[in-house]
Amino acid sequence: MNGERNLTELKVGDDATIARIDSADDKILKKLMALGVLPGMKVVLLQKFPSYVIKVGNTRIAADEAIARSIIVVKK
Repeated sequence: MNGERNLTELKVGDDATIARIDSADDKILKKLMALGVLPGMKVVLLQKFPSYVIKVGNTRIAADEAIARSIIVVKK
């Protein structure tokens, strides 16, 4: 196993590195890329409820569960 998991499996406060975006929806993919959610970037999970909030670089992003599941990370 390579340690990959989706973002929803992290605990609040965990940091990880984005391995890939696993979405068949081109709009989601382009939106995440435009926001700087890219493979190799460090991500911190700030909250899970009522929506997922992540920090990537200096940007905070709120995402629903479907989008959060499409962000595949590797925890160190």
